[in-house]
Amino acid sequence: METLYRKYRPIDFDTVVGQDVIVKTLRNQIVKGSTAHAYLFSGTRGTGKTTVAKIFARAINCPNEINGNPCNECPTCKAALDGTNLNIVELDAASNNGVDDIRKIIEQLEYLPRDGEKKKVFIIDEVHALSGSAAQAFLKSLEEPPEHVVFILATTDPNKLPETVLSRCQKYNFKRINIESIVAYLKRISEAEKIDIDEDALVFIAEKSDGSMRESISKLDRVRAYASSDKLTKENVLDILGIVDDDDFSKLTKAINESDIETAISVLSDCLERGKDISQFTNDFIWHLRNLLIAKDIKEPIESLNITRSNFEKLKKESELISKDVLIYFIEELSRTINLMKYDENRRVILETAFIRLASPETNFMETAVMARLDNIEKAQKEGMVYKIVERAENAEKQGDSKPSNSEEEKLENKIKEMKLTPVTMEEITKVTENWKTIAASTSKIFKTVMMESKPIPGNEKEPGLIEVQVDEKGTSFLRKFDDYKSLEEALAKSAEKIINKKIIFKLVLADDKKYVKNVTWSLDDAIEKIDADVGEEE
Repeated sequence: METLYRKYRPIDFDTVVGQDVIVKTLRNQIVKGSTAHAYLFSGTRGTGKTTVAKIFARAINCPNEINGNPCNECPTCKAALDGTNLNIVELDAASNNGVDDIRKIIEQLEYLPRDGEKKKVFIIDEVHALSGSAAQAFLKSLEEPPEHVVFILATTDPNKLPETVLSRCQKYNFKRINIESIVAYLKRISEAEKIDIDEDALVFIAEKSDGSMRESISKLDRVRAYASSDKLTKENVLDILGIVDDDDFSKLTKAINESDIETAISVLSDCLERGKDISQFTNDFIWHLRNLLIAKDIKEPIESLNITRSNFEKLKKESELISKDVLIYFIEELSRTINLMKYDENRRVILETAFIRLASPETNFMETAVMARLDNIEKAQKEGMVYKIVERAENAEKQGDSKPSNSEEEKLENKIKEMKLTPVTMEEITKVTENWKTIAASTSKIFKTVMMESKPIPGNEKEPGLIEVQVDEKGTSFLRKFDDYKSLEEALAKSAEKIINKKIIFKLVLADDKKYVKNVTWSLDDAIEKIDADVGEEE
């Protein structure tokens, strides 16, 4: 049984879908007899480059062309359709990319077209695959070919071609075919082949083909093999093609955004059990997130989204539930995960770990992760959520403790007395501040970045072994989410002791503390000035 793609491949310009501007231009050149000596057709896979090249090649030599179309009935056209026309030469540069292959073409340029035809047409597909030496050998022939020669070059990656080749050709960029055009063509094929299939299923096939007509028809061909007396639905298409439904991705996005790890892992497990490829699943999920990110800032569906209006409205509604910063964080993290999966056999473990990390942004100190955490904090405030620290303050106020307690400061003073700290010298203070990055880096991964961005400030004569650590507003917002952040003070003290062999007490001063000093930068002179001032006050 002939494949649908070969059976329904266009044989004239009238049946080419989605490339109206290019088709009209080429037809006009045929009618006027003003064809160029070299053409470059570029565009993504399945958009009609090679098909149009073959139609154009037949039209150039057809003695009975009709409004720029080949008649497909004359001996010239029939020979070309059968692949026996010696005046139309095709070369697949992906597998024939050497100098010898190009030399064979150059040798044929001298011979006039056979059977009295007008031109000798050379179609070189995937021309970007030519080796550097082959491309150089081809240049002279491409620049000044004989009058009877026409070159048609096709490529999916014109950026790989040297400028010397590009400048010698008329360039035509084949765009991705829109959803509506693909669905209409699939309907026509389905009716002709008597395939009973829902329109939703055809729309889904078109959306998952990335603007490629060939890909769409190939998918329909696979679905046709499954067809029985029952009508084919979207669910059937999902099972046959092994594609994950957008509803699953929406559910997964919602689960991760709400830190619902159980649901996120469950969605992944269900999809993998249905036979989905884990790498393709991850790539498709990134694409879904990308569509959400774009949908946040546009009011009408655009070509790059490649979806119908009804699906765009659904996507737009979903995008309103998640912030731009969170989406960027998700995309960047999953892109790194894809790279890790290439070199590891435990791909599922890597992806599950990534989902857990995405659902717990506090475990990641990348800038995008921090922005995602801040976004979650803002969201919590808008929804009226109250943090534990606020609850404790309100409860204390209800119990009559309206004034702040000094118990922490009293404990600190007692601790200093108990330890009988030896006052640190200015050299030792300098040594601690100079090694602050090292000291901060010794803390746990969760707090390391916050500590490295904080500023150490030396104490005075009253507090000889104390260093205050000024934490900025962003760091404060993060630390407030942890009940045990005070344990950082002991970790810093242990690290500092290894450097100066003296016990020092560190005290965290958060941005909402009265002792916090904005935009502080401390030097040795500042420290000396501070100590002198404190001594002066004592006198």
